[in-house]
Amino acid sequence: MPQFFLPPQALKEKTFRLTGPEAFHITKVLRYQPGQSLVLFDGKGGRFEAVIQAIEKDGSVSGALTGTLHGTEERKPAEIRLYQGLLKASHWDWVLEKGTELGVAAFIPVTTPRTVVLLHEAERVKAKAERWGRVVMAAAKQCGRADLPEVLEPVQFRDSVKACLRQPEDEAAPKTRSLTLLAWEGLNGATACETIRLSLREADQSRGAEKITVNLFIGPEGGFTEEEVELAESLDAVIFGLGPRTLRAETAAVAAVSLIQYEFGSL
Repeated sequence: MPQFFLPPQALKEKTFRLTGPEAFHITKVLRYQPGQSLVLFDGKGGRFEAVIQAIEKDGSVSGALTGTLHGTEERKPAEIRLYQGLLKASHWDWVLEKGTELGVAAFIPVTTPRTVVLLHEAERVKAKAERWGRVVMAAAKQCGRADLPEVLEPVQFRDSVKACLRQPEDEAAPKTRSLTLLAWEGLNGATACETIRLSLREADQSRGAEKITVNLFIGPEGGFTEEEVELAESLDAVIFGLGPRTLRAETAAVAAVSLIQYEFGSL
């Protein structure tokens, strides 16, 4: 059964009113009628059963929540934050779509000296945010995901990798349980089994009942420079390979996310 997005402003106690694209899809595309059941999700992990009570003249759909759907997604032991070298439009959209399906929690576009996308394109990223949001929304609806990943503004590689590996200066402050990984084709054909598997298993075993944040860095079309890799390694990031073949940036992202989800038992 298809699911529909329930924004916070559309919900009042146990009743809802959907407008815009969601209502259009329900009434004009699927031709639902009053009395039919729906599945709604709030983008924060909640999924609900609902029933249509009325279809208004303005095209809006109103109804009531009839139950909460439990167990639709397993508890996520790892929160994957994908720091992806900024890609050309169609390739970036593909990463957003497939990453959403695979459970990525946040997408952070990263700019580097080898980023192929022109700087002026990165500066127009806010104008693209609406389209990116639509891509993520469509993917979440298609795969039955109840939460929506964040899509953040572009950041410089140096700033982002330092931020990922920085711990609170206050020793009394709680330390974030995290693991930072960087994929690099310069490891002479080394496989993920050789370079990343042990780190992932150790992280999984040491986290206990806590969730761990995995910061995953994937380079742009031109790859990371040796200086960037050395910086990440000096900050205790784990450098890993994806085998003897040189993968496209978007392929590397999907392969790496899949490996992480598999090792943490989420795939």
